[in-house]
This record gives sequence, structure tokens and C-alpha cells, in this order.
Amino acid sequence: MTEDLPIAAARPDVIDEVFDGEAVLVHLRTGLYYALTPAGTVLWRLLGAGRRPSAVAAATGRDPEEVRAFATALLAEELAVPAGAEAPPPEAVEVPGGAAELQRFSDMQDLLMLDPIHDLDLDADGWPVGRDGTLVEPTA
Repeated sequence: MTEDLPIAAARPDVIDEVFDGEAVLVHLRTGLYYALTPAGTVLWRLLGAGRRPSAVAAATGRDPEEVRAFATALLAEELAVPAGAEAPPPEAVEVPGGAAELQRFSDMQDLLMLDPIHDLDLDADGWPVGRDGTLVEPTA
């Protein structure tokens, strides 16, 4: 990504949870999961909300090239997508020391892809609907 375009988390395909200041991201479509460093976690939260890398760099005091490279990595792994609308610039945020890094893991890919949730959507009432649009009936 050479341009300074806003990006956002690739929801609903990507879910994340923070444990002790480090985020774990799961890409439900690919079955890959990722671990972020504490610095990467802060940048993920700010970028994933629909912000430009330059705005995040300004708010965090991080090197703009580091933030841009991190945003490029998120896009390359399909964890983020170009944002439809830009979020307001964040207020000043303190980022933990160390590099913003993204580690990719595939050791649970087969297991994550076996999860039947990949074959279903939920309608407005929360009922499971097959990808073909038909209601999924419970089996006895």
C-alpha cells in the first residue's frame, strides 16, 4: 500500500480478542490466526476502526513508515480492507515499546475450517440459513 488510505478490520471474516495487552486475530474464512505484539495491538485497534496510517502515526508518535508497513501487512493478510468511510483521527495514544509485529499461524487451520459456522449465516432473527438461502432445519 503506497497510498495513505483509511483501512478497517475485515469484519465479519476477522474476529479479535485482546489477552494481557496482546491481540489474537482469527480469520474465519482462511482458518489462519495471528498474534500481535502490544504495539501491534494498539495500531490494529486504531487502524481497524477506519483510520489512515498517517493519522495513527501522528496520534501515537510512531514512525509513519512503520505504521504504513503494518497497515500493508494487515491488508496483505486480508485482515483489513480499504475503509468505506474514514473515522475521525484518534486522540493521542501511548503505544508500548517494541515493534508492531504480526505473527501468522496455520497449525489450527484444518480445525478452524471444520467448524460448521463456515457453512451458515444467521438471518435477522438469528436462525441459521445455508449459504444457498434455505433455512437449516435441526437434525434429530
